[in-house]
Amino acid sequence: MFGKQSLYLVFGGNLETIGRSEFQDLQDIELVGLYGSFNDAEAKWRSKSQANVDNAARCYRVVALHNIISPADSVSDFLSTHNVSTGLRVSPETTVSSTCRKMADANVGAAIIVEDDKPIGVFSERDLIGIVAEAEHGWRDEPISKYMTPSPLCVSMDDKLVNALSVMNDHHFRHLPVISQDGILRHVISVRDFAFARNENFINMDKR
Repeated sequence: MFGKQSLYLVFGGNLETIGRSEFQDLQDIELVGLYGSFNDAEAKWRSKSQANVDNAARCYRVVALHNIISPADSVSDFLSTHNVSTGLRVSPETTVSSTCRKMADANVGAAIIVEDDKPIGVFSERDLIGIVAEAEHGWRDEPISKYMTPSPLCVSMDDKLVNALSVMNDHHFRHLPVISQDGILRHVISVRDFAFARNENFINMDKR
């Protein structure tokens, strides 16, 4: 489960193509070791990389195993250990222009349209591209409810995290609302939340 123990794996092998991510032979992967801190793992990675500096195809990586998802992990578990946004929220009457400005100011790719604190729609960058290409003149001043994707798929706090990820993957969502049992919007999971703030989930370090 997330956050239970810091655990880092250092491993390496020969790449099929220099600069790419695919290894030549998985049976030949070198498992360097497990470490309890990122600093220890980085030090070992650096040592192994420097020892193989003359072999451009040799690549070592660091993986944070404590960020690996367990089938038992719930959305609530994830929220308790990650700083997940409560989402940019706008009312159905907010204009498209105002919504886009709010998205730009908040540096987010989607706004959740709420009514009585419940999500009734989503407006994303993809929706904006669609209306720029197809909408009639004057769309900037139209209410966002006219262009939102209505009745968004949501997950609850008790849902399994793997199910939430499956929904995002199957529907190509970059944002997924999380609601309480009474349908109130609590958080919005973004694909960026799975990048892990310090890029610890999957670290591909070039030789230095």
